[in-house]
Amino acid sequence: MRRYRLAVLGGTFDHLHVGHQALLASAFRVGEGVAVGLTTDRFVSDHPKPLARRIQPFAVRRTALARWVRRNFPRRAWWVVPLENPIGRSVDPGVGALVVSRDTVAGGHAVNRERRRLGRPPLPLVVVPLALADDLEPVSSRRVRAGAIRADGRRLAPIRVAIAVGDLDDRPAVERAVRRVFPRVRILRTTATRAAASADLSLRITRRRPTGWTATERSPHVRLRPRPIPGSRPTDLERGLVGLLRPRQ
Repeated sequence: MRRYRLAVLGGTFDHLHVGHQALLASAFRVGEGVAVGLTTDRFVSDHPKPLARRIQPFAVRRTALARWVRRNFPRRAWWVVPLENPIGRSVDPGVGALVVSRDTVAGGHAVNRERRRLGRPPLPLVVVPLALADDLEPVSSRRVRAGAIRADGRRLAPIRVAIAVGDLDDRPAVERAVRRVFPRVRILRTTATRAAASADLSLRITRRRPTGWTATERSPHVRLRPRPIPGSRPTDLERGLVGLLRPRQ
């Protein structure tokens, strides 16, 4: 992976969650130094978001950022830049790369348009996949503020999971894995079609030849690509499925 002298990223970082942490970790992987643009209280006020009254003050958000970075990258150079506009210091000379999520790529392109206007070279965009919550919907500060999920992507309401297996002997191991991953789970036991229609998450396990399994997860709006689970014993299936289900990114 290419390294840059300085990687930059920006956002509100409200209720610091696993998606934010993935962005920050990516920035530290590609940058020798990291500059974090953090929107000010004025910026937040001028650009309303859902449940804006629940957005944490700048000082609280900055403290949460500092605590996380010091715990995970204690010897690295980094700093916070207050953001009063969407561009911030990302157009300054010396910036090597811009770290964005899949849903903020447009902002990265806007930065590069501004850099071209100023006669500066565009920045490479390091695009980080979205972190997914238990229900396969993206983890977001809005959902955390709304009380739908925790900052780690856990749903606060029980999750309904429909399980389909190609071999009925695999079902006990699959159910054990699901209960380990989702402490508040309701496993649906109606027919596969009816269960999938009413489930928050559907999980299909099929046998691979000569050994192993394939796991496919889907929700009403998202379907993940099938993923392999190696092994031949029920404990292999259970352990492998736990590793696939959490974390998701």
